[in-house]
Parts: sequence; structure tokens; C-alpha cells
Amino acid sequence: MNLTASFYRPHAVADRPVPWLLLAAVIATVLDLGFAVLFWAAEGVPAIRVLQSIATWLLGRAAYEGGIATAALGSVLYVVLMWALAVIYRGLSRSFPRLLRQPVRFGLAYGALMYGLVFHIAVPLFTAAGPASQRPDWIAACVLAYMVLVGLPCAWAARRAAGRE
Repeated sequence: MNLTASFYRPHAVADRPVPWLLLAAVIATVLDLGFAVLFWAAEGVPAIRVLQSIATWLLGRAAYEGGIATAALGSVLYVVLMWALAVIYRGLSRSFPRLLRQPVRFGLAYGALMYGLVFHIAVPLFTAAGPASQRPDWIAACVLAYMVLVGLPCAWAARRAAGRE
């Protein structure tokens, strides 16, 4: 009997979901923040202000006076949020394997649902931030962005973490 073989087992992709979920968080952050920066740039809002608006979740309006430090805080907070969304999708997919079999369908639905939960329930209830913009064009654009730029990376990462291509 080969003792080395009985104690050593190469880790399969499914045994290490962290890299896939972290990659999904980074991808979703870059894509979604990029979308937000471009959207608001058309309105004359500087990119730093978009990032600072995320820092208002912890600091309130004082975040707008913090310069690059609060913009960096906003970026970190958003990566953490995207990480949490990817982890939640992965957890749900373990209970509901259909989420892995149909990642596009459920990833899009998950993104739309998470946009509503994050920005219209969690952020207003649990943070120091003021109300989110209620402009219909912004809300519609955000729902679509979350569907594609957040929901799909979460579904993709969960599928990869489960060892599926």
C-alpha cells in the first residue's frame, strides 16, 4: 500500500472555491464600478465621488471630504460586498444545484435580486448612507448592470468552484 497516496490527495477545483469567488468579486467590482463611473461621468460627476459614495455606507456624508482615502475605502467595501454576493450564490448553489446547471438564467435573476436587496433594502437600513438615487434611468441601468456584471460572474464562479466548466 502506498502511504503517500492515502494521505495526499491533490486538491480539486471544487475543494478550493476561494480563488474563484475572489476572482468573481474582483471582476464584478471592476465591471460594476467602471459602469457607474462612466454613467456618472456623463453627468459631470468625478470618478472619486462615485467611490466616495460607497464609503458613505460607513462614514456618512463625511466620506466626500476624505479625498483619496475614502475613495479607497469605498473600493475595498465594494470588493467585500461583491465577495459576499459570490459566496452567497455559491452557498445557494450547494442547496440548489439547478443554479449551477443554468448559470446564465439564474445568474441574471440573482443579479437583479441582489441589486434590489443591496441598494433598496440593506444600504438604506443598515448604513450611514443617504437614499440612493431614485432616477428611473439610473435604477434601470443598475438592474441591468447587476444582472450582467455581478450576477453572471457570481454564477460563473460558483460553477467553477463546484468543478463544472
